[in-house]
Amino acid sequence: MQILIKERGRFSKQKNTGGIAMFKKENVTESHGIHAVWKPWLLSVLAVVCLLLMGMQGKVMADDGSAEKGFIEAMDINLQAECPSMQGLPEDRKDMKGFNHKAHAKEYLKGNSSFSDVQYDDDFTCAACHPGAGSQDEILREPVCNRLSGALAAAGGPQNLKKYYHKTCLGCHRNMHKAGKATGPVRCKGCHTK
Repeated sequence: MQILIKERGRFSKQKNTGGIAMFKKENVTESHGIHAVWKPWLLSVLAVVCLLLMGMQGKVMADDGSAEKGFIEAMDINLQAECPSMQGLPEDRKDMKGFNHKAHAKEYLKGNSSFSDVQYDDDFTCAACHPGAGSQDEILREPVCNRLSGALAAAGGPQNLKKYYHKTCLGCHRNMHKAGKATGPVRCKGCHTK
């Protein structure tokens, strides 16, 4: 039985050697040009670069083009959507859209640790909202679901999500409001859109 083999842009008939095509051993640049060597290599590199870039879309990146890690401008908070495998979370009835993450980390939390139930240092304000974290790298390395499942377990379980967030966030806002300081919302509609 004969098979067709494409060689130098032309098909030629070759004898079938038991399912394995036998090719003439030639210099690749002579028979197919330099592209025969570079095309597969270049396509492989491009594929890897594309995969890396796609993976980076989900990472926390600086919005101002700097190399600063961990400070996205704003984000939606929806633990139910982020961690669907976490058992016992209540249904998300109030969404939290446009949380100003960067402003909290860089401005709002500095100098206000005394108003928070979670004690943190002004040099690392991230600990106010990321319980148990010791560095930005640690926050970026550990999946959010793992970190929060531990915090929620300490707060009585995932069913206490609303209570946990309200104590952490709203508690600080209310304490600052009582002290006459500029603060974030102290009413439901200030944070929730539905």
